[in-house]
Amino acid sequence: MRAQISLWFVVTLALAYLLPGLIGHEPWKQDETYIFGMVYHILQSGDWVVPQVAGEPFLEKPPLYYWVAAILAQATQHWLPLHDGARLASGLFSALTLIFTGLTARLWWGNGNGRYAIIALIASFGLLFESHIMITDVPMLTGFAIASYGFALSLQRPLWAGIWLGIGAGIGFLSKGLLVPGALGVTALLLPAMFAIWRRREFAQTLAIATIVALPWLLIWPIALYLRSPELFHVWFWLNNVGRFLGFSVPQLGADNSTWFWPKTLPWFAFPVLPLAIISLWQQRHRLRHSAPLQYGLIAFAVYLLVMQASASARTAYGLPMLISLTLLAIPAITALPERLNRYTDYFARLLFTPLAVISWYVWGMMVFVGKPPDWHILARGLPMDFVMPLQALPITLAVLATLGYLAAWFWLPKLTSRAVVSLSMGTTLFWILFATLWLPWVDNAKSYRGVYMSMQPHLPTQYRCIASQGLGESTRPMLEYYLGILTQRRELHPDADCDVLLIDGWAKQPPLDLAASWQLVWDGARPGDDEERFWLYVQR
Repeated sequence: MRAQISLWFVVTLALAYLLPGLIGHEPWKQDETYIFGMVYHILQSGDWVVPQVAGEPFLEKPPLYYWVAAILAQATQHWLPLHDGARLASGLFSALTLIFTGLTARLWWGNGNGRYAIIALIASFGLLFESHIMITDVPMLTGFAIASYGFALSLQRPLWAGIWLGIGAGIGFLSKGLLVPGALGVTALLLPAMFAIWRRREFAQTLAIATIVALPWLLIWPIALYLRSPELFHVWFWLNNVGRFLGFSVPQLGADNSTWFWPKTLPWFAFPVLPLAIISLWQQRHRLRHSAPLQYGLIAFAVYLLVMQASASARTAYGLPMLISLTLLAIPAITALPERLNRYTDYFARLLFTPLAVISWYVWGMMVFVGKPPDWHILARGLPMDFVMPLQALPITLAVLATLGYLAAWFWLPKLTSRAVVSLSMGTTLFWILFATLWLPWVDNAKSYRGVYMSMQPHLPTQYRCIASQGLGESTRPMLEYYLGILTQRRELHPDADCDVLLIDGWAKQPPLDLAASWQLVWDGARPGDDEERFWLYVQR
């Protein structure tokens, strides 16, 4: 067996994994719509301090992602729609995550092991969707990866280690808030407390330099926000950071946690790096007292998991940094799996992703050649069954090449000591490529708000005083502004607004109660395939 995989293979696989799905579709609910709304606000207003959604401050997260997305959207606006340009930020941050995770693994485990880290991270189920959409957890993950590189350098090159650790903590803070700097700080305190190898002057110098480097990231924007509005600073710091963790703001802001959320989520979310990390720790248990990468990976993972478990808020994306720690722990096991386990995992990957590929092609073929998808309940639950699938030469060509490349690799995989992880990473990449080429127009038609708002536009009066809204949330209001240039007077905030047009966003099974006789329903509609959310448009008689 060959112990190494080609660097060109890793680069090609990483590009094939990262690029599909970044462009070619509208902002999707839940996260993309409101996040792009804040990017759009920056582009329209030039306000880089206070994130806003459809004219209202929205202080859930710091603005690093919005800044980078706005810069990329503006730089590519002559070639791409603004929302596609903004989504390139996720590709940029995901690429940096792979690079710094690879650099960290190479530094700690030796030449060639950085490639295995990248492959293992690509294979991780929990990273697949979030790394391709507009979401602030992507740069949070990047910050953690960069900070891990700082830890890896800290015992040899404290100056550069402190710079990278400080930058990583700063990126994590400006992406998500106190979560990443807090977890990194606890990790930095526990390592020397528990292991002698970290009780060195170089590590103390690293932490001192990291603190200095991180200060501008930690202070400049919060100070600017406070100077603009102490009330908004309170909303961001107290409600969205402290309140989300302790729980007193969760009933208002959502995303509540439960005792069994992470025990039930981690097994699939962190597959395959979690079982590989466990195997690695068992195989390397005699080295734990003297191995810096094992110590860092174990403590960093345990600290972050305990923070997640103790927090009153939980979403799967919040746990992304755990994938970095687990990947670093998993490296020794990737090429040291028992042959039987290596072979069975390879077969498991083929048995999982080959049928998924066949299903993807079958459904696409039915839509193209028969004119409708299979009558499967799982498809009809969220996708329009009457959608006409377009024939697009480039996506189909890419899908064919990806499928042929995946099948051809079956003859090459048995030669690799890392065949299990490589097989999983290739299967994951094929699945995503087929989704982002064959299925993307269909899914975009269902998840985009462009169609429903464009169908509403002809029913708006040619002249009106203003438009009131009821039930329009953080995901629907920014798309109304983006597609139609409309900012509504929300009845939740302005109950006495004297508007002559009313737009209601609600549940299809609970239509609005009869309004006063002075209001006339002129339109109602929903996104294709959506039997839950519905819109109603009224005008005064």
